[in-house]
Amino acid sequence: MRLLAVDTAKARKHNSEEKTKVIPTTKAALEELLRQRRLAPEAPPLRGERRLRPLSTGHAELDARLGGGLPRGRLSEAFGPASSGRTGLALAVLARVTGTGGLAAWVDPCDRLDPASAAAAGVHLDRLLWLRGATEAARAAPDATRAVAILLGSGLFDLVVLDLAAAASRELRLLPSTTWVRLQRNIESADAALLLLAAEHVAKGPGGVSLAFSPQGPRFEGRGAGRLLVSLRAEVRPGPLALRGAALELPATPWNEPRRHGGHGETGA
Repeated sequence: MRLLAVDTAKARKHNSEEKTKVIPTTKAALEELLRQRRLAPEAPPLRGERRLRPLSTGHAELDARLGGGLPRGRLSEAFGPASSGRTGLALAVLARVTGTGGLAAWVDPCDRLDPASAAAAGVHLDRLLWLRGATEAARAAPDATRAVAILLGSGLFDLVVLDLAAAASRELRLLPSTTWVRLQRNIESADAALLLLAAEHVAKGPGGVSLAFSPQGPRFEGRGAGRLLVSLRAEVRPGPLALRGAALELPATPWNEPRRHGGHGETGA
């Protein structure tokens, strides 16, 4: 019995020494793996890890600042005054999504979207679900956020745009803060990106991006009364407090023309 006790003690000591050797080796290997993965974002995901390729905006400088584009599974926002480029950027992302066979949805409680301008920007309208509302509807924003939650829950869309750019600031402030928390929870398990368009900062989810647009003026071709509007220039800052932004030039679309379906257009993008 005594001999057995001695052998057991030796075995325990041996195992302890082996574990002492293995732990630093394993720790070093894990640290090296994490270091490599930070430097190589395209590395295969770990077990249980969701990694979805961001939706490119089509603007290399902006994509570089955003880590590839709009993040999926997150609530992001693009805000700024009229003709600042916020809608033009949304249409550019929409065109890339639908052009590669994906489905997108545009929730439009204030009836701002012009299908002709969207098509001119490259959007495949047959792959776009457009939910229109009425500008004077008292509950436009609450109804729109509920519609977005349903769309995200369907799992059918790569991009969902919630256009509240024409909604009154007072109406947006009356929305409970839990509205955005619920939308973020709805999208966390989805493969879609949710983009909120607004005239001013409203909300973004953890891991989402907040794009602040500032108009930098139009660019014309020609001279005199016959000159043509070619594009709108804008600066986009990745966050209201960012000191440096990315310069964008967005092709002009005929949004200043009357819309035949009865809505109200916006000059520029």
